[in-house]
Amino acid sequence: MNKLKRIGISALAGSLVSLSAAQAGGVSVGGTAEITYTTLDNESVTGHPIGTKKNISFSGGGEFANGWTFGILHVMNDGMSGISSSSMNINMGGIATLAYDAGTGGYGANAVDNIVPIAWEEIDYGLSTGITDVGQVSKTKGVVNFTVKVPGSGTALSLSYAARMGAGHVADGGTSGGTDGGAGDKGVDLVFDVLNVDTSWFGWRLGTAAEFVRHPESCANLDTYNDEANQGGCATSAQAEDEYGGTGYTSLRVGPFSAGLQHTFIDNGTALASGAAWNHSWVAGGALTIGNYLSFSYGMGEDQTKYNDAKRNINYNSDPFAKDNTYESVTNYFQGGSAAANWGPISLKYVINTLTNRSDQTDRLRDQHQEINLSMAF
Repeated sequence: MNKLKRIGISALAGSLVSLSAAQAGGVSVGGTAEITYTTLDNESVTGHPIGTKKNISFSGGGEFANGWTFGILHVMNDGMSGISSSSMNINMGGIATLAYDAGTGGYGANAVDNIVPIAWEEIDYGLSTGITDVGQVSKTKGVVNFTVKVPGSGTALSLSYAARMGAGHVADGGTSGGTDGGAGDKGVDLVFDVLNVDTSWFGWRLGTAAEFVRHPESCANLDTYNDEANQGGCATSAQAEDEYGGTGYTSLRVGPFSAGLQHTFIDNGTALASGAAWNHSWVAGGALTIGNYLSFSYGMGEDQTKYNDAKRNINYNSDPFAKDNTYESVTNYFQGGSAAANWGPISLKYVINTLTNRSDQTDRLRDQHQEINLSMAF
């Protein structure tokens, strides 16, 4: 990354006087340029297979007089028409970090939604249906995160809080406004890294995470379940109760070999006529890394969708995979592999992912995504 411009930061007076004066910080501009060639399964409409991606980011940081450091990141969207993500953080001596995140998803449960080692992309990348995972709270815009770490062992506790789920970027002095609208009101997630050892030749990570999304206008929170006049509406409304979920994960690395396993459960809180009641998924895989130049990975996983009672009597005779043709429980099967080769700022990457038995019950029971990616960072 080439530093194009340095800007002295000296406007930390006023409300920050109590933290003492800051040393001069800096802002740098970087980004990537990517070109891809993509092929899908034979039954999909591919169209033009060549695509491009253009990213420009602005990052900066500095140090307070007490030794604490701060950092900022602003990333432009691919169309260069505005900000796609933004974050700010204060690192308190490597023990605690306070951050505000708007779209990067680098904190909280979203940062551990899938810790299985990969050479490039996860096994559900590019497919029409993804593997159910945690992270909806910490990947929304406007999340406050606080993380505390124990030096040496990697043990850490992280708490993320979103005052409004599904909000967009909010300018200074503004508010997101709006009501629940199905996206949820407040959200919180908690990540506990029991162990996170990372040395040159050995690594072991073990942890768990949980999330909760409050729906104040759901039937349960409005107590309309006990209201006979509204019971019919509760059976067909989009949200019956709050959402919650959790995951457990572990990964092990010995020399150039690494492997990981993760299990996730999500209760969607939807009403009887609104589809999926809950999802249970698992994903496992391994990777081989040769120096800093080559890496290969392979993984597989399953995602089981359990539907509500109102959906069980719908018959899909054309689908031989549906359990007893009653649409009660459907399992998606994922498998995929990727490879990457790096030459300094230039990388050549490849991925092939396959999904069978799609839960949306369309006629196509197989979905495949292949992609070759050439990227250049500056």
